[in-house]
Amino acid sequence: MIYSEIFGKFRQGSKVQVEELIRDNALLEELQTARRERKPWLGKGAVANIASYFTVEEFEALVNQAGIWSPDRLQVFLDHEPVPPGGLFHTLQSPKSQKHELNPAGLQQTLAHGSSVVLNDICGLSAGVMEIRETLADWTGGKLDCNLYFSQKDHQAFPVHYDVHDVLAFQVEGKKHWQVFEQAIEYPINHPAFKNRKQMNPEGSRNAPLLDFEFEPGDLVYIPSGYFHHATCRDGMSIHLAFGLVEMIGMDVISLAFEMAMREEFFRAPVNAVLREKDPVDFYLRKWAKQIKDLSGDPEFKRQLEANLKGFRYGAGRFSLNPAKEP
Repeated sequence: MIYSEIFGKFRQGSKVQVEELIRDNALLEELQTARRERKPWLGKGAVANIASYFTVEEFEALVNQAGIWSPDRLQVFLDHEPVPPGGLFHTLQSPKSQKHELNPAGLQQTLAHGSSVVLNDICGLSAGVMEIRETLADWTGGKLDCNLYFSQKDHQAFPVHYDVHDVLAFQVEGKKHWQVFEQAIEYPINHPAFKNRKQMNPEGSRNAPLLDFEFEPGDLVYIPSGYFHHATCRDGMSIHLAFGLVEMIGMDVISLAFEMAMREEFFRAPVNAVLREKDPVDFYLRKWAKQIKDLSGDPEFKRQLEANLKGFRYGAGRFSLNPAKEP
């Protein structure tokens, strides 16, 4: 499959509802319950037609588009350690700048040693992956990106870790052994206070896994943010798609409040200009709390918050030479 054919599928595709992606109603209800209760969940055979969304041949076709990759988008790991990009990419000089281009021979060489490949943010490169993303976005209302993980027998890309986003992973090719352990922290976010602790669960301190399973094509696993997990290919090679889900949180509301608070003189004034001699900080905080209360009751703030919540997901607009014919 060549690159134009991949995008051709996207141009001709139609939106898929979650009930079409996960056709077993019982499994879909289980997944909905797991999300609501924030518990890890495995759906065996949840997507019976996974090959209609992505295949190993499409993985090869994507990698062979050498010019679209850079060291931050195509990463290689061997037994928990990143493979330096020097042998994986050519640096091309141009009159205006320099750019990276994947070196297929270098990649082939490191794969011969059992390395794993991670393709980051591939939704815009695959019709089927984009279709799954749009289905999940309609269902969750959240932002989703997708990374592809190619693994080989008895080699791990990452040790036990937790993610700062929910994970919805689909096995595409081969098998992989997963273990999901206890939750390290509820609702971690993309901030150094949480990311620096992502791999802090040594084997001696772990309880028995909550989930211990063989991941096979068509299987779907849901892992809420903050749960320790890892995966290992035990035979041949494995490909899975991992969608990271981020929903609107209270910090996003604070960001909106920050933007709107700038309109108010109180929030622009130096704190010392507001203080009084008796209980200066308490006095300021009482006035600050009243301003926040007034802002929270502002109809415009509510309207903007509702709009942000409704439009939080990523868009998926399409380019067409005949826009009038687009559905």
